[in-house]
Amino acid sequence: MGLPSSLKTCLLLLFICLLNVSTISSKPLTKETVLFGGNFPALYVVGDSLVDSGNNNHLDTVVKSNYPPYGSDFEGGKPTGRFSNGKTIADYIAIYYELPLVPAYMGLSEEQKNNITTGINYASASCGILPDTGKVAGNCLSLSVQVDLFKETIDKNLKKKFKTQPELSKHLAESLFMTAIGINDYSFLYNKTMDANDFANKLLHEFFIQIERLHGLGARKFFINNLKPLGCYPNIIAHTMPRGSCDDDLNLAVAIYNAKLRRSLTHMKQKFSNTSFLYSDYFNFMLGLRGPSRNHVSSNLLNTTSPCCPSVYDGGASMICSANSTSCTMPDTHIFFDPFHPTQLANFIYAIGCFQERKICHVVRD
Repeated sequence: MGLPSSLKTCLLLLFICLLNVSTISSKPLTKETVLFGGNFPALYVVGDSLVDSGNNNHLDTVVKSNYPPYGSDFEGGKPTGRFSNGKTIADYIAIYYELPLVPAYMGLSEEQKNNITTGINYASASCGILPDTGKVAGNCLSLSVQVDLFKETIDKNLKKKFKTQPELSKHLAESLFMTAIGINDYSFLYNKTMDANDFANKLLHEFFIQIERLHGLGARKFFINNLKPLGCYPNIIAHTMPRGSCDDDLNLAVAIYNAKLRRSLTHMKQKFSNTSFLYSDYFNFMLGLRGPSRNHVSSNLLNTTSPCCPSVYDGGASMICSANSTSCTMPDTHIFFDPFHPTQLANFIYAIGCFQERKICHVVRD
C-alpha cells in the first residue's frame, strides 16, 4: 500500500533537510581517512553532459542547457550550462575535497586560464569516447579533443604559473582527474544488431589511449565513473513494453562495458607505477535509486521513472528540456530532471553513497 500524498510530502521534506549539503564537506562518518587520500590541489574533469559545467554554451550545437528551468536550484537560481536543476556529481566531488567548483574551459578568458590552478572542466554534452559520437546534434568536444585542450592548458597556462618542471610535475601528479564519458557512444552509435563485446572493446581501446595520454602528461590519480543504466532512463522506458520497464538488453550491453572497464583498471594500476584509480559504480547506484526491481514504477517518496522537465513527457526524441517546456514544481521529488539527466538530489545522494557510506566508490587495488 502506498503512502498518502500528504505524508509523502512531509517525509520527503524531512529527508531533504536531513541530507544537508554541508555534510559532504564534513569528515567521513567512519574513522577512515578521506576517501582516495584527498589534499588534491586541483580537479580536472573530462566527460559528457553528466558533468558538463557550461562548455556547450560556447559551441554550435542544439544540446545546451543555459536557459531555465535548468539551474533553478543552483547557486543564485541561474542556468549555467549544467544539465540539471542544480549541482552535478563533479560539483559534489569538488565540495568533498574542499575545492572550488570547477569552471568550464570554453567560458574562460586567457587571463583566467593563466591564473587558475584548482582545476578546469573540459566535459562536453552529447560527445563521447569515439570522435563521431554526438556530432549529428552539432559541435561538441570528444574525449580526445578534451585531452588536447588539457595539454594546451599545460603548455599555454600552467607552465606560466609553475616556473619549474618539478613544480608543474608535482601539481599534476597530486591533482585528481575525473572521467565520466561513454554513454553517448551507446545512445548514438550502438544498436542491438552489434556484438556487445566487440563494441565495448572498441570503446575501451579508445578510452585507455586517452587515459595513457593523460598519464603521459603527468596525471597520476584518476576518478573513473562507469556508465549509467541507459535502459532505465525516461527516454528509453517511454518506449518499452510494458511501459516503464527497463530495456534489459541495452543495460546488459552497458554492463559488459562496465565489467571490462573495472578489470582493465586493475591491469592499468599494475602497468603504471605510482598511479591510483578510484572506480565509481554509477550504474548500480542509479539502479538502486530506481527501486528493488527492474520493472519498479516508482518508490514511495521519489518519482523514479518520469522526468521533472517536461512535466508531461510523451517519450519524444529530445533528451533535454526545451526552453519553452514546463517543469515540475518540486524537482526533489524526482531522480531525473530531464529525460537523460539526474536531479541535484540524485547527484547529492550519489555523493553520500560515494564519500560517506563508501558503497559506490572504491579504490582499485592490485
